[in-house]
Amino acid sequence: MKALLPSALALALLTAPAFAHAQAPADVCAPGASADARLAAALARPDRPDSQKALDAARESEDRFLLGYIKPGDHVLDLGAGGGYSSMLLSAAVCGGSVDSQNPASWDAAFKQAPARAAMAKARPNIHLLQSDFDKIPAPASPYDAIFIGTVYHDTYNIPGANGAAMDRNLYAMLKPGGLVIVVDHAAPAGSGVSDTNTLHRIDKQVVLNDFKAAGFDLVADSNALANPADDHTLKVFDPAIRGHTDRFALVFKKPE
Repeated sequence: MKALLPSALALALLTAPAFAHAQAPADVCAPGASADARLAAALARPDRPDSQKALDAARESEDRFLLGYIKPGDHVLDLGAGGGYSSMLLSAAVCGGSVDSQNPASWDAAFKQAPARAAMAKARPNIHLLQSDFDKIPAPASPYDAIFIGTVYHDTYNIPGANGAAMDRNLYAMLKPGGLVIVVDHAAPAGSGVSDTNTLHRIDKQVVLNDFKAAGFDLVADSNALANPADDHTLKVFDPAIRGHTDRFALVFKKPE
């Protein structure tokens, strides 16, 4: 699961002056702007809370990988957005596009995320909040160009009664033809299936590959950009010895055109 904002800080952000409206520089919104330039501009936005900035070093590789598949004008779903780190990154990267930032109601309640999410949406008008179960996300008014599932796909196996197959079929229906699903998650040992999703918060990559193939997606990228061979997949992802440095797989799926 994504790192969460502490509730006290989240409440403070509701009135924090740092959450001023800020527009992305025009040059990084122009066609052909590099992913590195867009990432630098997104991270430099002055309305980002310090709690998110503290995660930048650990998430740099993931951020760069993600923005390589996102372009200005895109309509993006950030699934399982947690405290909103990726939602804010995406909101800057899509420029005049929009981001739907989704959490289950249980997450917002258990982790007291609602105040920080409300502040984020107020600061960034192109972020729209969704609160729904993973397998019951409402259809968007216009189809998505891309869907990001950042280190939370394993969590979809941990909610009682959730239907992962239904979720993946629903994501397929909500995408434009040619639209992308970008999945990053913590790797579990090959062949372990879903046995570690709730204990170590890891998932076997093959499970994800099988799930999206069954839903009708084509695999277009299986990247080692976030790999860490030093991670032997035995530690819980929150263990200080590995937190922020887990071996992660990075997959991109495409809805056929």
